[in-house]
Amino acid sequence: MHSFVLSVLSLSLPLVVQCTTYTLATSYEGSTFFNGWSFSTAPDKNYGYVSFQSQAVATSQKLAYTNDAGNAIIKIDNTTVGNVNDTTFGRASVFMTSNAAVNPGSLVLFDAVHIPYGVSHPHCSAPASDSCTMPVQCSVWPAFFLMGNDWPNNGEIDIVENVNLATSAQYSLHTLNGCTHPSSSSGESGTLVSTDCYNATNGNQGCIVRESQANSFGSGFSSVGGGGFATLFSESGISTWFFPRASIPSDFTSSSPNPSNWGLPSAYYPSSACNVTQFFGPQSIIIDIDICGAWAGVASVYNSGGCTGNCVDLLKNPTNYDTAYFEIKSLKVFTENTSNGSVTAPIPSQSGTTTASPSSTNKSSAMSTPWKMIGGLAWGSLFSHWLHRTSTLPPEVS
Repeated sequence: MHSFVLSVLSLSLPLVVQCTTYTLATSYEGSTFFNGWSFSTAPDKNYGYVSFQSQAVATSQKLAYTNDAGNAIIKIDNTTVGNVNDTTFGRASVFMTSNAAVNPGSLVLFDAVHIPYGVSHPHCSAPASDSCTMPVQCSVWPAFFLMGNDWPNNGEIDIVENVNLATSAQYSLHTLNGCTHPSSSSGESGTLVSTDCYNATNGNQGCIVRESQANSFGSGFSSVGGGGFATLFSESGISTWFFPRASIPSDFTSSSPNPSNWGLPSAYYPSSACNVTQFFGPQSIIIDIDICGAWAGVASVYNSGGCTGNCVDLLKNPTNYDTAYFEIKSLKVFTENTSNGSVTAPIPSQSGTTTASPSSTNKSSAMSTPWKMIGGLAWGSLFSHWLHRTSTLPPEVS
């Protein structure tokens, strides 16, 4: 009996590792970027001073087109002079929704050169020939986000959004009651702003994480050539990364992105605090640009950020919106593929050292659990040291 135990201990235990790869599902880029979208002409639900245009009109007015570099341009009208006496004037803009849904188990990659902001020169409420004293970048509210139908029942995931003079992107979720962000920021590199994702809390503030890296929004973003945002929408949680242009990982633009190599996400919402399958259904991708409205134009927000006067004062002068456009290199959606690979685990020898004989190894930190034993064998204290070592693996991302 004793010799049998020693024989067993001399063997290595085969284990199963769950490895996640990603397959391209939908790609929006180049001359076909605007295929597969619906353009809304409905009144703005955020009470902004915009008039959303159909795809045909947006195309004819050069509000949605592909430039000579092959990048998609989505912009606000910056040529029409508004009548100062017209209280109903709304500047022409775009609100576009993807026809294809994004489901849990998806990786969304957004590569942009420019994100909308207000003018980079002192902008004016009066014609440009007159005196201009107001600060730059006020009134513009761009957004790139995911949203389920019958909002808020199927949730919303904000990926690129902020207003006025903000220099950092912020990420947030908006849901029914019961979804939260953990009270600590472990597992993410961004700055935690608010933890309750319930849409009825603090006027639909959402659970917000602010990007801590520089140049993620406003003129700073375009000054460094833009960058990439990645959102992993997984049943185990929702994660978003930001990479300035010079720091975009090589696999971000490849056919095989691997988030497990990207380090801590900027924002991480684990399912332990917000059950993704409970609070989120299939999502549509939405891109829009608003002016003023229920966030950018609220006096407490507008004035606290350094903007003076009234937000609507900027509306009538088209040159205030010369830089209010998206320039997008590509937008891609990948789907998760989880497969099982085998690896031979190290078994402590009689002397207490460990040996391993790997058969095939497929490494990934995106695992449902770091290791799963075949056959459910219970080795007790024999495995205690090895299990302690595997417990120090990075937390799962998907």
